[in-house]
Amino acid sequence: MAEPQAVGGLYETGIGVPDLDRATEYWGSFGFRAGPEASLDIAVAEDLYGHSSALTSRRLLHQDSDHGLIRLMRWDSPSNDGVGLKPLRGHISRWTGQFVRSAADVSNHARVAETSGLPINDLPPTFIDLSTYNPGLFDGKAPRPFLDPVIGVSEYSLIQPLSRQAFLERFNYESKMLGTYNDDCLFPATQIAHIGLMFTSDDHGVYDFYDQTLGLKRVSDTPVPYERATASRDAYDLIESDTYWAVNFEEPRSGAGMDERRSGRLLMFRFESGSNLEDLSELARPGCLGHSLNTWRIRDLNAFHDECGAAGCTNLTSIQLDEFGVEAFTCKTPDEFIWTFIQA
Repeated sequence: MAEPQAVGGLYETGIGVPDLDRATEYWGSFGFRAGPEASLDIAVAEDLYGHSSALTSRRLLHQDSDHGLIRLMRWDSPSNDGVGLKPLRGHISRWTGQFVRSAADVSNHARVAETSGLPINDLPPTFIDLSTYNPGLFDGKAPRPFLDPVIGVSEYSLIQPLSRQAFLERFNYESKMLGTYNDDCLFPATQIAHIGLMFTSDDHGVYDFYDQTLGLKRVSDTPVPYERATASRDAYDLIESDTYWAVNFEEPRSGAGMDERRSGRLLMFRFESGSNLEDLSELARPGCLGHSLNTWRIRDLNAFHDECGAAGCTNLTSIQLDEFGVEAFTCKTPDEFIWTFIQA
């Protein structure tokens, strides 16, 4: 079989910001640091990203990671303020996921911020009992409360005007390649371990782009009715008639074992058209403030450009140099998310 086009895990999350230094300081609390900075003039930025404004971007690095990074994008004239404090539930909704040593510590800061009058939209941490979902972790036996260790994660969602973040704290297990903690920061955290993408479509085939064209591994594909959606009911504002499809993708080298899973995942959530998701597409595209783009590195960008067209991607730009001097193109994938693909 031909090698997959995807190289490594998710490369970057693109976030529109009005102030690069202030945003760098914020993400520094989660283990990131300033990397290279570069600019595009109006004409090239419009050709590549579809927004008529000069652009200065700064890549944020996380220790020595080659993926799970952040691209801060400062537009001279942003198109709008972005999604803001809108909940995760929405068509073309994006957020990032990081593992942290303490989700409660982040939540504590949110309470102080809220008291100070800062705009915050969050949900109390939710515990997900992984040992119940997978009793095989205990030799086929579910753990006895207060007697056996419980394997699980606590997940806390925090939405601010320029950031949409999910924080996961592990209990009684490790997965050494599923993110590397930077303990030298305010909130010891990994690089971006996954992104969440939520959208509306009645066509389950839109997922095929990610494994059949991009070359990722589809590791789960599951309908989740309201009755089974214990951890996500509040996070996704579910009502009793809701069913969504959770489809997870991992990078080509990722394996099934606990120590073989790799960070840089896509967690995708599809709702049917009758689910009444607000359309956020014009608030979550390049040129907007907030989460507005994702990037992936590609093995053969010229061939992949043709493959994207054949797979039903639209709004394909020509291949040109991005602000960091690397060949890239932007397109809208069949699920209507905007991606920039970059020559590895």
